[in-house]
Amino acid sequence: MSHGKFVISLDFEMFWGVEDTQSIAGYGRNVQGEWQAIPRMLARFRAHGVRATWATVGAIMCRDYREWRTRRRPGTRTAAAPGACADLEDALVRQHPTLFFARPLVERILATDGQELATHTYSHFYCRDKGATPEGFVDDLARAGNLAAEMGACFRSIVFPRNQISREFLAVLPAAGIRVYRGNAQHWLYRDGDAVPGGMAGRIVRFADACVPLSGSCCRRELVDGALVNVPASAFLYAWSALARPLMALRLRRIKQGMTEAARSGALFHLWWHPHNFGVNLGANLAMLEEILLHYRALADTFGMTSQCMGAFAGMADAQAAPPPAPPRQQFSCLAQAGALSAFFREGGA
Repeated sequence: MSHGKFVISLDFEMFWGVEDTQSIAGYGRNVQGEWQAIPRMLARFRAHGVRATWATVGAIMCRDYREWRTRRRPGTRTAAAPGACADLEDALVRQHPTLFFARPLVERILATDGQELATHTYSHFYCRDKGATPEGFVDDLARAGNLAAEMGACFRSIVFPRNQISREFLAVLPAAGIRVYRGNAQHWLYRDGDAVPGGMAGRIVRFADACVPLSGSCCRRELVDGALVNVPASAFLYAWSALARPLMALRLRRIKQGMTEAARSGALFHLWWHPHNFGVNLGANLAMLEEILLHYRALADTFGMTSQCMGAFAGMADAQAAPPPAPPRQQFSCLAQAGALSAFFREGGA
């Protein structure tokens, strides 16, 4: 039986990922906290031998506002922020650069063993937005890829912003060199990414599912999807908060039970969150992460569970796409070849 696999992916987006839902006053502190949270998370991953995939918004890799302005193309940001005023966005980016640009953090990720830099698109591109097209998506991915290449990195994996996945956008990934994506669980609560059936009631059920198994098992299996590999999400790691303190033990138990089930059955457990979720209450969030990582180490020692980044699954698609080996070449004498051709024509061939 194959060993279970533990996958962590982080949606590293800074304020690009929340500018359409949050304000600087209300959430800027959480994003600013990523400057402290990411080095601390990297240290814990390194200490426990844990690999992780950092799905990074490409614009974060710009050195500063000036470089971002130089790389920006008219009309490409509107898909990520529908109805947003370009002048307002420009002012926010110019006034709060440390909430939007974090090239030193990306360099730190790249310098840490076992960490994968993946793409979260360049502009936090929303595939379901009105006017979003595969052509625009390809352009957006190319800009992110160019920045990554300048830093010596190459994308093999993607996490779609807001988990908005559709077949027409998946179809363009192989040509961009991407082989792996984080898919959604097929339960109705998660199938459509950020679009939750039932609105607020559905979100409450999701929240409850993080504590008790309303949607069933969190174990997953990686799936070859044409030229791609789908590494589906198992669970979202909710941040620590004083209001939710009574639920923390239930959440951790749900995660650890899923990890244990995956380790015993040779399945996959894929945990994800955003670095800005750890931007406040950092000590409590790191303590929660430490408990999860210690549980992984116990499962690795007992069942041989392994830690994998998403890119490690790319070989599954490559293997399936490879042509079958050619049959052994047969050696024919000239006489035999002539005899075969003669028989072919006598029988009316060609």
